[in-house]
Amino acid sequence: MTCPARTAQAWLAALADHGRTSGPLFVRIDRHGRLGRAPTGRGSADGQLAGQAVALIVARTATAAGLDPKAAWSGHSLRRGFATETYRTGADPLRIARAGGWKDGSATLLGYIDDVDRWQANPLAGVGL
Repeated sequence: MTCPARTAQAWLAALADHGRTSGPLFVRIDRHGRLGRAPTGRGSADGQLAGQAVALIVARTATAAGLDPKAAWSGHSLRRGFATETYRTGADPLRIARAGGWKDGSATLLGYIDDVDRWQANPLAGVGL
């Protein structure tokens, strides 16, 4: 399934089938298909994935997709990609910040946007150089 909305709906339905109708969207799944806390009891009580787990999933997925395994693929790649691509398609920076959990006027978010503007809104583009 490649449609993000349909994939999210299917995942929410699967969570509901396991009795989870609230809490984090992405939770641990053990090797037996059980959702929630890690067997050691570490982590959040609601089973939320740790940042380290997300980084591992992203790195494995990038490698499986044939991307360079030595590249710095991480969970941060998802955050930066979200900010960059939504801005590139015309989303308002304030709405991007709030959806992504950045503070209003975040210097980090503005740095990602600057990367897009460097090429799309370059002030030298119209001077005939």
